[in-house]
Amino acid sequence: MPAQRNRKRLLPASTPEQPIQPAVHQMGGAALARHLVDPARDVTVVVLSHIPEQAFRIDAQVLASRLGAEAAVIEVANGPDTHQLEKGLPPQLHIFGTGARVYPYGKLWQARVPRPHVPHHAGQLPALYDTLEHEVLAAQHPEPAPPVTAPVPVLSEAIVKGFLADDRAMVELVSSGEQALIRSEDLLPGIPLNWLIAKGQQLSGILDPATHALDIKTLLLPRTSPVTVYQNGDVALSRVKNVYPSYAMVELWPGSDFRIGVERISSNDLDSAQDLLTEGEVVRVRVLYENGAVVLSMLDVDDDETAVPPPALLRGGPPWLDLDRPYASIFTTCPAVTSPTPETADDDGEPGLSGAELSQQEALLSPAQRRTALQSTQMQLVTARRTIDELMAAAKRQGATDKVARALQDQLADERRSSAELARTLHAAEHQVEALRAELAKTKASLVQIRQQRRSATSRSENAPETLFLDPAEQFSFELRNAWAQVVPATEKSLHPLGKFTVGPVFLDSLADLTTQQRTKSLRAAVELVAHWKGPLHKREPHILRLNDGAQAPPTMRGEDVCWRLYVEQGTAGALRLHYWKLKEGGIELHAVVTHDVLKP
Repeated sequence: MPAQRNRKRLLPASTPEQPIQPAVHQMGGAALARHLVDPARDVTVVVLSHIPEQAFRIDAQVLASRLGAEAAVIEVANGPDTHQLEKGLPPQLHIFGTGARVYPYGKLWQARVPRPHVPHHAGQLPALYDTLEHEVLAAQHPEPAPPVTAPVPVLSEAIVKGFLADDRAMVELVSSGEQALIRSEDLLPGIPLNWLIAKGQQLSGILDPATHALDIKTLLLPRTSPVTVYQNGDVALSRVKNVYPSYAMVELWPGSDFRIGVERISSNDLDSAQDLLTEGEVVRVRVLYENGAVVLSMLDVDDDETAVPPPALLRGGPPWLDLDRPYASIFTTCPAVTSPTPETADDDGEPGLSGAELSQQEALLSPAQRRTALQSTQMQLVTARRTIDELMAAAKRQGATDKVARALQDQLADERRSSAELARTLHAAEHQVEALRAELAKTKASLVQIRQQRRSATSRSENAPETLFLDPAEQFSFELRNAWAQVVPATEKSLHPLGKFTVGPVFLDSLADLTTQQRTKSLRAAVELVAHWKGPLHKREPHILRLNDGAQAPPTMRGEDVCWRLYVEQGTAGALRLHYWKLKEGGIELHAVVTHDVLKP
């Protein structure tokens, strides 16, 4: 039980009054190398290197507090100490600069050392601490040796200890204290495991001793009906699966897909669902039952309105959706590279690329070139390693003479140098891909936030305006200015003030015949026209009202004033249009709100 041995070794003496403070050790490079290669070492070690003259460094005490008794944290200064550490370790297991690296223990620990991590600014530290914690947890679970005879799967109880990745969870068997894995492909592929099970949860499953995998698919709950979970009018959490201009597909749980039209997302007919929702986003929806059918709506759903907890997908598990992790399905992380990666020196001691040279090399690669470089590099690495194996086998089989052996050694050295160069290229490409992935995740998170704000603003259904003036003209003037204050953002009000306009003799009568929602839409159209708000106004397609349908027909005139019209509604029966006059002396006269088939002023 590796985890138990670690606890016995690292726990310091304490009293109830004095809480345990995990220690951070300082060691020289030579002593640290001897400690890491010591066959008797039975504890995972996390080595942190730092540049003495540099203020930015990894907080060793924070990391030690997070790891607790699972690993020893040792600091070493960059410079002579890291050079001595490199000399005392097997090739490609060194560390340098401001970096961190996990060193497992056991007979095959060298093959399981993850690559080093070299952060460049403080913003990367929280993610680095999570990565190191996952790598330490993975270090406690070496690959099991193949059994001599096929073992028999057994029913086992286990406790969830943590998550190595979205698709891997580490559990500890209750009976023996040994560790095993839960794999997402055995349950619901594509669903992160922390959506199905929780840390500290006790569960049962079938343990395969050959792979040390715990199969818990018998705990999956059957798919239920919304009627058994939600009452009419309840607010539920759902996950956006696909988004199209006029509608979106959301799921209340995997396999339970529902269509929401844009008219149930926003009260603005000109909105597109693609401007308001993001695939993979978790949103609040209201569950309605209309004529026996389940209908979902996002209109008038407040951001702080309490939602019914989503159902669990696995017996005893957490709710499968959580607003605290709404975009986990959008952004994926690159799996840790478990094989050693050369970063600063070749096998024969030649210096590697510096950080500045790596950045320059990455900047020269286009996205297509990086993808091609990754594939090509991986293929060349496989070929180089196969060549090395063949050369070594040939040397042993033929009993080569000194001259032949020397030639083979030279060829082997060339292949190793080529392999190291390819590995450096691969590392540079991976580094650039990780940076682009982080930038994409940040951009998507910002986009989702903007769409949430816009959706919240446009999903309000309007109430009937309160009559505050006896004179209809004064009431309209008040409503127009109020609509302008609400619709135009504060940062743009100075750019789009209400311009010069007058109200025609029949305009107020045409408004009086409209419904509350139609009046609200007409006010918005009038605001965008009078404020000359070019972006939204362009969508309303303002155009000259001609005397007939001919493309060359003369415009409708009143003296030297020209009649225009624009869309108030689109895609509905009897869609409304706003007629107005552009006056010769400047300004606009609002004429009337009419249906689309009225072609005369």
